[in-house]
Amino acid sequence: MDELIRQLEKRIKALLEQHKNLQQSNTHLNQGKFMLSREKDRLMEKQQQAITQIETLITRLKSIEQPS
Repeated sequence: MDELIRQLEKRIKALLEQHKNLQQSNTHLNQGKFMLSREKDRLMEKQQQAITQIETLITRLKSIEQPS
């Protein structure tokens, strides 16, 4: 009986340690996900700015090509 209790205690400690490690891992993954999401938003904004600039340049070039 004492051996069974020791085995259960050992198993519980191992599970608690695994739980702690998984929580830390989850926290790191969530932080990484947040950072990647922010980076994606920033890049999408830069892309939209570039698209707007290109469209403006195209409009200007078309106006130059048209005879006055």
